[in-house]
Amino acid sequence: MKELRKKLDYLLKNSSGDDEVIEAIKQEPTIAPFSTEAHLLAYLLSIGEITYEEYIGLNHEFYERYQQENQYLELFEMAPRTFGQTWGEQHIRKLFPQFLKASKRNLSVLYPGFDGEFGLWVNGIRVEVKACRANSEAAKGSLASRAYTHVEAQKVNFKYHYQQLKPSCCDVFIWIGVCRDALLYWVLSSEELQAAGKLGTQHRNENTGVVGIPVFEGQVFMTEDELKPFSVEEKDILTKVLEKGDAGFFRCQ
Repeated sequence: MKELRKKLDYLLKNSSGDDEVIEAIKQEPTIAPFSTEAHLLAYLLSIGEITYEEYIGLNHEFYERYQQENQYLELFEMAPRTFGQTWGEQHIRKLFPQFLKASKRNLSVLYPGFDGEFGLWVNGIRVEVKACRANSEAAKGSLASRAYTHVEAQKVNFKYHYQQLKPSCCDVFIWIGVCRDALLYWVLSSEELQAAGKLGTQHRNENTGVVGIPVFEGQVFMTEDELKPFSVEEKDILTKVLEKGDAGFFRCQ
């Protein structure tokens, strides 16, 4: 929308249009799909400042840009439980079918002691997937209306929040950062998570995040800069998991 408004402002300033008419259009109440921008373009079209072909070209340009900038917006409309517990794992398994959904049935032979402490399994590696949506915490409105683009998230140094982390029960973590125009991926081993020094206590249990407890649970708040050492391209996720995985060395108590 910003790009369209810039182009529209340029066209209006360099047109022979009546300033009073233009200002009146800007003040008119609007209702979708008849936005102020649509009214102004219609006015420019009516006075011959743009051709119908140019109008259609602007329309297509806006649509393509909008689709690109909002391709993951629907993820911000998901219920927290659906997003947090379902989408991330399904997304990774869709990308890489080699990952097996961890369940007592699926792992009855491979990992008979499984008790729901991790989400995915591949080549003897226990994997946990976590996802976080980047959005403004200061603005009001729905989560979708507050969703950041990647550039916006970087500009405010957004801190991605991953919780219910149990490094003693998992070999490798896949963390997904969701912006409305991009998906970011980080892969780190449980040792790397603990060495990062960012694992804090989880509020729901007084013993969470306490080093020395056999199975402890914590959370992290980390910026993209802090996560940079663990950044990975989508196509390389499986390779990085296999590289960082410690197959067969089970630490969960």
